[in-house]
Amino acid sequence: MDVSEAARQLKVLREQARLPMRAVADSLGWTLTRYQHYEDRYRRAHLPLDLVRRLAEIFAPQGIDPRSVLELAGVDRALPLKAGAPLAVPPLVAAGRDLPVMGAAKGGAEGFFFNEGEAKEYVPRPSNLSGVADAFALYVNGDSMEPRYFAGELVYVHPNRPLTRSCFVAVETKDGRGMLKQFLRRSDDHIILHQFNPEKDIRLARREVKRILRVVGSGEIG
Repeated sequence: MDVSEAARQLKVLREQARLPMRAVADSLGWTLTRYQHYEDRYRRAHLPLDLVRRLAEIFAPQGIDPRSVLELAGVDRALPLKAGAPLAVPPLVAAGRDLPVMGAAKGGAEGFFFNEGEAKEYVPRPSNLSGVADAFALYVNGDSMEPRYFAGELVYVHPNRPLTRSCFVAVETKDGRGMLKQFLRRSDDHIILHQFNPEKDIRLARREVKRILRVVGSGEIG
């Protein structure tokens, strides 16, 4: 399975920096397997912006221009960067970024919290969400869905697509918490979900769930 150009270019930049994958993974605080995903198996057009910011900071001392790294997230190379300044990238620096990111990790907890109606960032819209007014994106947090989804990966939510058994879903609870899981079934009283790591089924009371929305991942884009 072919990887994206962004994944291939990440490998090129890492090798130019003369850093082994293990060193980069350690600098990110990641396992080697998690980092390898972005070089060997990543198929989306752009890498997650938060990851690219961190990679730019890791590669810069090795003589790699941060602009070259930021391009992996679709950031305009013409963006001015001041020496010694933090890599704070405005949300709309790249053309065509109109899909809001509506979930963010907070407090180091597993899962994420939905933003309260305000997007903190915008990303390019995949073709399968063209014209879908209420679509949005989320960043994966934690490792509970590896190897299907990895932390830092961007996933897309199609609010109008019906749920089917074994599809992946974003679940928002009434207290604002969010989780990314696999949908199994639902009854009048419960929703049954599945996670991969550690593997187990999760039973949620329907009264605790505000909404459950279908995720359209890389395997469904087209």
